[in-house]
Amino acid sequence: MLAFEHTDRAEFFGALDACYEHGVDAKVHRDHADQVLTAEGDVGTLAEVDIEPWDVQDYVLKRMFDIAFSGIGLVILSPVILLIAVAIKLDDGGSVLYKQERTAVFGETFDVYKFRSMVENAEELTGAKISDEDAGGVDPRVTRVGRVLRRTHLDEIPQLWAVLKGDMSVVGPRPERPEIDSNIQAGVVDWRKRWFVKPGLTGLAQVNDLTGAEPEKKIRYDLQYLKQQSFWFDLKLVIRQVWKVSIDVVSAIQ
Repeated sequence: MLAFEHTDRAEFFGALDACYEHGVDAKVHRDHADQVLTAEGDVGTLAEVDIEPWDVQDYVLKRMFDIAFSGIGLVILSPVILLIAVAIKLDDGGSVLYKQERTAVFGETFDVYKFRSMVENAEELTGAKISDEDAGGVDPRVTRVGRVLRRTHLDEIPQLWAVLKGDMSVVGPRPERPEIDSNIQAGVVDWRKRWFVKPGLTGLAQVNDLTGAEPEKKIRYDLQYLKQQSFWFDLKLVIRQVWKVSIDVVSAIQ
């Protein structure tokens, strides 16, 4: 039975991994566990753990891959980064990057940077909201250059820095803004469970074209990723995402 006074991801996974290694069933005390750890519909003081830990080797491989992918990506894409910066400046003369707070592991937050694809201070009047483009509509706040960036996902390139720093991973549930997370939680009970792994640039939901505009569908893919996660599963998702982005870029050029 695991009953840590404070939910510590590393400590919890270490104990849980030892349990799995020796064939010991693990339960958590509800007063000493975050709800992201427990099985859906489980009742009682003691609850089944619904997360299977990665092997240590997988953790090391995942982090090494994150560092290599983001570092090499930033170097190779440096000419593209320069071209995008110039295009944004020529379009409306505004800032090239914008910063947003996003939700990380266990509901903590971190700052993420993206290429600006909307007009300056786009949410000044509306507050935090999911873009209409995510739901297949047209968002008047998106600039001309921004439409190309969003369609090709090139606006995400600066997030490679967050991956290199360790705030994000290449693969994981896409992080949302805290305000949007709060709104989604009111209608999607299991939403917090996606916080148990590091957020990512892409994930199972993204390669299946699901966005935050459809949280009920998206959470099913995020929870499936939590169950299936492994280094080799991550590689498959990265290959699928790179292929999708390549097709989108070629389509935009044509």
